[in-house]
Amino acid sequence: MKRFVPLTRKINLIIVASLVIGVGVVITYFAYTQNLNLSQTSQGNLRQQSDILFQSIKNAMLPGEAPIAVQLFEDIGLANPAYKIFLLRGNGVQAFSDNSTIETVNANLGSTGFEPKEVFPRDVMVREEDPYFSVSVQERRPILFQETSAGKTFFTIYKPLLNLPKCTGCHGSTHTVRGVINITTDITPVVNQQRNNLLIASGFFVAVVLVLTLLLSLYLHGTLIRPVKHIGEVCTTVTAGDFSAHVIVPNRDEIGELGETVNQMVEGLYERFELSKFVSSSTIQSIRDQDKGAKREMTLFFSDIRSFTSFSEQKQPQEVVDSLNRILNFQTQVIQKNGGDVDKYVGDEIVAIFSGEYKEEHACLTALEIQNEIMHNQDQYKALTVGVGINTGEVILGMIGSEKRADFTVIGDAVNIASRLCDSAKPGMILISESVYRGIKERARTRGPYHLKVKGKDSDLHVYQLLAMKRRLE
Repeated sequence: MKRFVPLTRKINLIIVASLVIGVGVVITYFAYTQNLNLSQTSQGNLRQQSDILFQSIKNAMLPGEAPIAVQLFEDIGLANPAYKIFLLRGNGVQAFSDNSTIETVNANLGSTGFEPKEVFPRDVMVREEDPYFSVSVQERRPILFQETSAGKTFFTIYKPLLNLPKCTGCHGSTHTVRGVINITTDITPVVNQQRNNLLIASGFFVAVVLVLTLLLSLYLHGTLIRPVKHIGEVCTTVTAGDFSAHVIVPNRDEIGELGETVNQMVEGLYERFELSKFVSSSTIQSIRDQDKGAKREMTLFFSDIRSFTSFSEQKQPQEVVDSLNRILNFQTQVIQKNGGDVDKYVGDEIVAIFSGEYKEEHACLTALEIQNEIMHNQDQYKALTVGVGINTGEVILGMIGSEKRADFTVIGDAVNIASRLCDSAKPGMILISESVYRGIKERARTRGPYHLKVKGKDSDLHVYQLLAMKRRLE
């Protein structure tokens, strides 16, 4: 059997999952787009500025004015500390860090075109083992990458200076790249902004999901879950036999229509419940089983109130009905308690059937209990008495009647004999047939046998008067 999962939990899970997926995708997309724009803008600015600086440095280097390029680097660093610009040689060593380039140029020119320097930078940058630098030199193309150092994030671009034909006079023709411009910019503020964007988006996402979940849950709880639970409670109450509960229908929608249908169903069940009081349980069971008819061995129990006609003529109608219902109600309770089923009420007579292995015993115990109760409570039952007849035999069970009005009852010779025994029983007497006696003789105290002439029978019946009986130990 599957484990019960409340509808509220299922709906809340669906709401949360839908919001997490829907809102999460939207917010993630916008956060990703914003961060991507920031990154692309930073890269674009760096490329644009590198192009400008590249042209400026190249123009300063063409006429051999290296000191101008050095001064340009220093000026840019002072104007914007976020930028660091270096000129690297093809071997990755920072340019202007020694006199090797000047010596090479003077040797190629065959004269002292440039005077050696005496002051050099204290910290010399070397990028020889940097893979990005190697790729930029080998493939002679700009390389842009991001790196993190000392808790800060930088964009770095390597942009090679090609050794053009007009430059070979000074730098020689043995190499293609005569230098690489290294521009590094601090993008830590941009990265922090991206991280803040993600935090803000995450907070906004959580807040939106919580608020929407709460609002949708409250709405669905009020319009769907609460009415459905109320309908379930009404159905549970009806199942327990209480037909007073009804569904309150506040809205005219599908749930409201369901509530109206349940109310109509409860009213119909109540009517059927009231009608079931007038129908035997065997009839109800036969309808469920769709029985057409069958032969069964059963014990027939007939109980009839003695002198009831004269009693009814002397009393008021209301008193007659109350007295009759009181004694019939008591007998019915005893019959049902002992496993019997009231087949029908015929005026002041009860017809009941018992089945099973101990059917004779149960029927006889029922009769003794009824007679004992009536004998000791004469005032309560208005001095009415009953005679009981019990017989066991084969009967036919089936739906007897017309298509519009029928009852599931028993017919046969065994039924007629039980009825004759009841008719012959005096007030307070219980008469049983030979077939019943055989089933209880070991525990019963009886009188007889007596010979009873029955209409339609050639020979007399052997009957016994039941006086007492020991109940079987369960």
